[in-house]
Amino acid sequence: MTDASTASASTPAIVPGRLRNFVEMTIQTRQAQRLVQGRRAVDGKPPIIGLYRYGAMVRTIWAGAARDDPYADWYLLKVEQALTESKDEIATLKQTIEANMARSPAMKVGLAHSLEPANIELTFSNPYGYMGAWLLSDMDELVLAALTARHVGLMNRDESERMLGEAGRAIRRAFATAQGYRATAVKREDMRQGTRRAERARQAMGELPQAVLDGDLRPEHAPAIEGVQPSHNTAGHSVASYDDATTDEVTDTDATTDEHGDDDES
Repeated sequence: MTDASTASASTPAIVPGRLRNFVEMTIQTRQAQRLVQGRRAVDGKPPIIGLYRYGAMVRTIWAGAARDDPYADWYLLKVEQALTESKDEIATLKQTIEANMARSPAMKVGLAHSLEPANIELTFSNPYGYMGAWLLSDMDELVLAALTARHVGLMNRDESERMLGEAGRAIRRAFATAQGYRATAVKREDMRQGTRRAERARQAMGELPQAVLDGDLRPEHAPAIEGVQPSHNTAGHSVASYDDATTDEVTDTDATTDEHGDDDES
């Protein structure tokens, strides 16, 4: 009989491979679909940052945050706040419509739905890409509710168009928050030492709140910093109280095209 310890030693270790997940978003309205693709600057119209382009921008910021770039942390904090504010705004609009639909218990109104919805596979490499997709999904549901309410006479065209306009602006505002970040390879140690790299980053993106610079304030979903053991942080705090410490941001001059958000999931 083979000794158990000998057999164990001769058996190759089973090592799990990389993890992958599958996320698919269903889009039912043209309004939401347009904000997936975005728009180039054409015929004097400004570009619209869609989900794909937004995903590409937060991927770059996420990579910077993992390399101890304090500016990347600062931008992720601002993105988090913008996403939360836009989500709350869209939720409030939707609640207004739902309250109108529920005002008579004798009437049951089913939401409109697309006979041919678009299914989009999402493979972002960080939570912020998916958070943008969740926000866009909320807007898609709002559009369905608004169009249904208008169809059954609970809302007039002007009111529904106003709500949809507000929701669209909320999405665009949140996605645009990722603009302005520059991948300068600066690290917190550069900022402490006052290196040329730190000065270039400061000239491009302004001053930082001290709590962000020290690493005491990090985004709620911040990546672990490469080569650093995780420690306590104040993730999840609002950035509103730190806004006075910033200067005007540099506009992202490369936000005129939209890309698919198909990063590799690790």
